Amino acid sequence: MASSELNSVGQFTLKVFVALLMGALALAAWQLRDALLLIFLAVIIALALQMPVQRLQRLGLSRGLSVLVSFAGLIVIFVLLLLLFVPVLVEQVSSIADQLPDAYDQAREQYDQEVEKYDWLPKINWDEATGENLRDFVVDQTRQLPQRVFPFVSGLGAVVTSLIVLAFISLFIVVGPTDYLEGALTLVPRSYRARALEIFILLGQGLQRWFVGQLLSMSILAAMITLGTGLILGLENPLALGAFAGLMEFIPNFGSVIGVIPGVLIALAEDPALVPWVIVLYLGTQQIQSNLIAPRLMSRQVDLPAAVVLISQVIASALFGFMGLVLAVPLAVVIMILTKEVYVTDVLNSRSAQLETHFRPDGGEYFVVTTTPYRPEKLSPGEAARLMAQGRDLFEEVERQIVEIITPPSPSSESAARGQQMVWVALLGLVVAQGLALLRTLINREAA
Repeated sequence: MASSELNSVGQFTLKVFVALLMGALALAAWQLRDALLLIFLAVIIALALQMPVQRLQRLGLSRGLSVLVSFAGLIVIFVLLLLLFVPVLVEQVSSIADQLPDAYDQAREQYDQEVEKYDWLPKINWDEATGENLRDFVVDQTRQLPQRVFPFVSGLGAVVTSLIVLAFISLFIVVGPTDYLEGALTLVPRSYRARALEIFILLGQGLQRWFVGQLLSMSILAAMITLGTGLILGLENPLALGAFAGLMEFIPNFGSVIGVIPGVLIALAEDPALVPWVIVLYLGTQQIQSNLIAPRLMSRQVDLPAAVVLISQVIASALFGFMGLVLAVPLAVVIMILTKEVYVTDVLNSRSAQLETHFRPDGGEYFVVTTTPYRPEKLSPGEAARLMAQGRDLFEEVERQIVEIITPPSPSSESAARGQQMVWVALLGLVVAQGLALLRTLINREAA
């Protein structure tokens, strides 16, 4: 008796300790959320680099040389984009800042004239704002841009440091991915390691598909902006405008707004009359890209409903800020794969449900929900994953199971239900009538 009590107390203590440990780990993860998001971004970059590395290895290059060529190519592309775009942006922002005082004076005179014509317009005390204030505002916003993009660091030097750390983390993962994978599998129970390896592979493939779809979407938008600003509007540096718009497409929703800014700045510097046409061009191409091209690409690459994407962006941006918004979709991909593979297939032991529509002889329709088990009940998830990796078919004699039939009532059942309702109404009326008769009898007796 004493031994059983000690065992129960020990089990309770162990559960309390595990709960406290999990709470402490969750609190630590929340405090380190910015660093964890940076590591997650490094993993995505490493998975993206893994694709050209594997392609070069198939061509006969060694692993080390393939990694070196792929990483050097990424750095060259990044440097070319900086050299292509940053000088143009600095030049155009400086030009706009120099023109602000004159533009401000013209706008003030024009507005004062309109106020004299229309009494309903509010009067503005122009002494509180000068062109120099506006110029200082533009300069200050430009200087604060790195901190807004990387809210977890301070200053441009810290941003560069974070990018260098990000590059080295990605490089180390690409050089020896097996070491990190083995380390992660070591933390998994032995009976589940085969299945965990399968899930890790699915996670990597899902993130790679998302990255390829995102890269194609960004490239198509960059090409459309380049052709539109260069051939149609004749703006300077259309290649830089297209490259910047494509890069900003990486930021969901808000990136399209940021991508318009350089085009507007260049149009203001060249010919202010072009500004409305630049805005129309950007809005038109972005609508085509976001409503026609991107959904088709992403639906083929990642099976995520549009509502799930939007909800993930709202939640991730609320929890993690700018980096959460940027990584909302890959985070949703990871959560979706883990939920499907760990909970649905392993815990529930089933595959995705399928809703089928059938028709009755009277023309009415009903729905049948079917599913198949993930594995035979006698096999654990790890054993099933190992046998399937060897090419074994575990479902040769397993048929779909009907889980539930969701059906509207047939005409005969509807008429029977109406008949039953009429019977109950008649019985209720009879009871009410008997009650009223009894009440009247009692009242008459009291009166007599």
